[in-house]
Amino acid sequence: MYRRHDILAEDTAWLGQVGYRIVRLDCQAWNSEQDMHMSLFSVFHFPDYYGMNLDALSDVFTEIEVPLNGGVALILSSYDQFANGAGGSVPGLQRGPAEALLVILSRASHEFLLTGRRFLTLVQSADPLLSFQCLGGHAASWNARELPLSNRSL
Repeated sequence: MYRRHDILAEDTAWLGQVGYRIVRLDCQAWNSEQDMHMSLFSVFHFPDYYGMNLDALSDVFTEIEVPLNGGVALILSSYDQFANGAGGSVPGLQRGPAEALLVILSRASHEFLLTGRRFLTLVQSADPLLSFQCLGGHAASWNARELPLSNRSL
């Protein structure tokens, strides 16, 4: 997770230099879960049968093209806008779409690693307190330079 755009830009530049394909999504434009699905469908070229729901997303995400050399880095900008809005918790559900998406991406990342492919998700948030505790058995952590709260302008 990143708050500062300059740190995210440095890390993204490094990933590009070592062969990662960089995919950027501006989550501020996601006013609904459907917007999220349409954006992912468009950028990752999911098959036409993609059902535009979280179960279908989980099924198709491990089918995206991730090269053996380098990898794919997905940058989710302004994720706090989605997580604190349309992607937030839904009454009666364990987690909202924003957290569910990160769980799916975390699982996909681990599955890709089993075949030697690397898929990373970098989440940018203007909200320094945004947190996701358990994503496929792992908490979303702040990058090392912004881990201390004092480095997130608090």
